[in-house]
Amino acid sequence: MKNNNFLLKEIKDKMNKILYYYKNKMSQIRIGKANTEMLDDMTVEYYKKKVPLYHLSSIEVINSKTILIKPWEKNNLSLIEKSIIKSNIGIIPINNGKFIKLVIPSLTEERRKEIIKRNNLKLEKAKISLRNLRKDYKKKIMKEFSEKDLMEKSKKDVHEATKEYIYKIEKIFEKKNQEILPT
Repeated sequence: MKNNNFLLKEIKDKMNKILYYYKNKMSQIRIGKANTEMLDDMTVEYYKKKVPLYHLSSIEVINSKTILIKPWEKNNLSLIEKSIIKSNIGIIPINNGKFIKLVIPSLTEERRKEIIKRNNLKLEKAKISLRNLRKDYKKKIMKEFSEKDLMEKSKKDVHEATKEYIYKIEKIFEKKNQEILPT
């Protein structure tokens, strides 16, 4: 039989994973400023395998609007360029034969609103994931504990943890939206 502290640690570990995933997805959103994190999930078809872009090149921010990608091997330039085009990040790579330059265009008002709509969907998905986790753990608590007081305390602890993580996710959401639509 598991105890309350073990269950609480277990659910918080899972909630941390949801929080990390959400934070990572939000950091990859292009907001008109150069940010290497937007390329973190990018892969390149390299010898019939998908390889992370950062394994094949250095990636650096030159200024607030420009990212420079320097492949370790020159013959990977075209592979990297194709991957960027396929990725649909909305940036056209500039290949000069030695490196690839990505110039981040400024966001239009329409594009900003579209991004915020997508952010709302991501926020809701993250909240739903947390609530589903809470629901699963409440069922687990019902099975694990026979003592009513311990069962109620465990349910309350899980509920409080869920509220805490929803709050953290909402803060990330608010911060990102302030970057996108500055007042």
